[in-house]
Amino acid sequence: MSSAAVRHFFISDNSEIFRVPNTKFERLLRGSIEKKTERFAGKRVRAAKIIVKLANRKPILVLRANYCYLHFNEKGILDYDRFMKDGGIVADAGLADIFAEKVQGNLINAQQKFAKRQRDNTIWWKPSMQLERNILDASIDEFKCTRL
Repeated sequence: MSSAAVRHFFISDNSEIFRVPNTKFERLLRGSIEKKTERFAGKRVRAAKIIVKLANRKPILVLRANYCYLHFNEKGILDYDRFMKDGGIVADAGLADIFAEKVQGNLINAQQKFAKRQRDNTIWWKPSMQLERNILDASIDEFKCTRL
């Protein structure tokens, strides 16, 4: 029997990979103060959300990987409002042209183009090949990383 699971990771400034249990990530989204998040206080943190295929409750294959920045305030609390705003920009960037307003005369609607640029430059990040390999391997338990 197979199913899928989500794995969350934070990557430090020196590219150390931290596995974030789903329950802890959910608490961070709710704004819970935890001692270990102080390491990210006042920082923009690289994060990875990896979806893996499970067989007999063991990860066997990476199905999808997303890389984004998360912002923490001075107390180490995840900026939920920024997280939601960034999610809106990602959605705007991905909307199909069928939802765009009709062109009137020589005017064009560049909202999606600007949203894509903002998404690609301020919300998403791209890991180096080696860092990505380590993150993907960590998601299927083949690379040792620290748990938060």
